[in-house]
Amino acid sequence: MSDQAEALLERMLEGVFNEADADRRAAVVAEVFTEDAVFVDADRTATGHEELAATVTALLAQGPGAVFVPQGPFRGVGDLGMRAWSLGPPGGEPFLRGLDVVQVVDGRIARLWTVLDG
Repeated sequence: MSDQAEALLERMLEGVFNEADADRRAAVVAEVFTEDAVFVDADRTATGHEELAATVTALLAQGPGAVFVPQGPFRGVGDLGMRAWSLGPPGGEPFLRGLDVVQVVDGRIARLWTVLDG
C-alpha cells in the first residue's frame, strides 16, 4: 500500500498544490482525495473536496509563482505515507519547508496532515 501512498503524494503535490488553474486543481482533488477527506495543518482543518480546494486556493494566493518541491525520500508504512517538501520561487531558495503525512483508504487520500518546519 505504501507504493500507492507514494504515487498519491506525487499526484497531489503536482496536480493540487502546484496547479494554478482552479478547475484542474478541483478535478485532481476529486481524483486523489476521498469525498470526506480531512486536511489538517497548524492553522486550519478542511473537510471534503470543496473546503480542501478552497484552502489550497487561499494558500497559493499567499505566494504567487512559488512551487512545492519534494525533498528527500518517500517514507511509508501500512496505509501511511510521508514526504518532506520545500516551497519557494522556481530555482530559488525555499522560504518554507514541511512534511506531508497521508492516510490512504480505498486507493485515495482520506487524511492529510501538514507539519511545517519551524
